[in-house]
Amino acid sequence: MADDALRYIQVGELIRSMTEDPLPHDDSLAGQTVSLAAEDGTLTRLAFSAGGGLEWEIAGGPGAGLRGREECRITRPRPGVVAVDYVAGTSRATSVTIVLDLERGAATTVSGTLPTADQAARSAFALATAGEELASVAADIVPSFIDAPWQAGAHPHVPTTDLVGRRAEYVYTRTEAYEHIYLNEHFYTWQCLRGAEQGLADTDRCHHRRLGDQLYLFVWREKIIPTLGVVLVDWAAERSTGKLFGYEGSDFGAVVSTPIASQAHLLNVTTYV
Repeated sequence: MADDALRYIQVGELIRSMTEDPLPHDDSLAGQTVSLAAEDGTLTRLAFSAGGGLEWEIAGGPGAGLRGREECRITRPRPGVVAVDYVAGTSRATSVTIVLDLERGAATTVSGTLPTADQAARSAFALATAGEELASVAADIVPSFIDAPWQAGAHPHVPTTDLVGRRAEYVYTRTEAYEHIYLNEHFYTWQCLRGAEQGLADTDRCHHRRLGDQLYLFVWREKIIPTLGVVLVDWAAERSTGKLFGYEGSDFGAVVSTPIASQAHLLNVTTYV
């Protein structure tokens, strides 16, 4: 008989216990406009206003002429680094996180889209035999340069294997803690040490980018409950900050995007030979 305590829950239920100590909103970009130049020729203009307002426009390249207005949560996880996060108003079940590395003139944008109910209902066997990914959450990670043209081979936010072999504990609140084991550049294993998902564990798809000295962008896509996680892990400060994005309930109607933050503790490192 299944253990009723080992129950996977939607993000809307999970976040009620994981939002104790997020970074405060940062309004330092208010009144400023920046342009992001990507490798495919896309030029995006971002105009910020007080209180988290953002007007964006695709000024060149694929999608030129598209524009929109968003309400953002903006934080500054490290001096010179700003994270802009919002749920896209013009796309279905899509969230966007833009990391602006102001000191080095570089940015990385993570766009994630949740699956429909039909997409999420496909079995792991059906996906595997069709040669598709098991995670039905889609993620697109796009590097760009700030107020400068694209420079091939010069972007500082690079894919990395620095985290591979690390085992870490993330303490989100007094009641919520998780363990991560970074297996390789494509997969990691997580388990809930205490909290709403205590006893649950899985191995999911992930993406690593090194943003600076001991600063990493970590993105994960869960395959059982459609979930996108985007965090910046600062190992110098032993802290992570970011967001969880998923559905509010099991009807695949409303989405929820919530800030999360944790104390990050390195437990050990495995070296592979």
